[in-house]
Amino acid sequence: METQALRVEIKKEFGTRAARKCRRSGLVPAILYGHKQENLMLSLNKKEFVKALDSGVRTVNLKWNGSEETALIKNVQFDTFGKEILHVDFVRIDLTERVSTRVPIELFGSSPGVQEGGILDHSMKEVEMECLANEIPKSIRVNISDLIIGKAIHVKDVVVPSNVKVLANPDIIVVSVHFAAEEEEVSEEELAAGPEVITARKPEAGKAED
Repeated sequence: METQALRVEIKKEFGTRAARKCRRSGLVPAILYGHKQENLMLSLNKKEFVKALDSGVRTVNLKWNGSEETALIKNVQFDTFGKEILHVDFVRIDLTERVSTRVPIELFGSSPGVQEGGILDHSMKEVEMECLANEIPKSIRVNISDLIIGKAIHVKDVVVPSNVKVLANPDIIVVSVHFAAEEEEVSEEELAAGPEVITARKPEAGKAED
């Protein structure tokens, strides 16, 4: 996977108020840590970062004032609605070292179960894995062409590149197809009668009431 350059600035103000001011200016607060070096508080252009993130980039070259660090995008914190980026964590890396990260799962193919009226449940959207920093795949593609109703694809069934080690539980379901829930039809007479009102405990079968 390619490594993309991102311009950043060293933050001089800290705290919640400073972070809000940063976001209002079109910047994103961030932190760079790792390799037993000091933590650096940063800010970066929101549009540039979103563009890099949307392209699937996971490793970046952070540049500021003549300095440069290679880093992995470790975590992106969004607001409650999942729209605004609140904070980014970068961790220092060497492109020749193995790192753990989460990679999106992309479904492809046409499920026979869905064609028969089943509901597709893509319950696992990304998978945690370990590989060389410069070999992180953009996504893991899962073929659902044989997925029929009542069947599921688990983590252990997913095909990954030979250089990748999956860290997730192998028995977790990635995607499945199940029957659509059928609503019980209620007759007009039942609707008119209204719900049953239980006024007392009913006698057990075979016993008369006192």
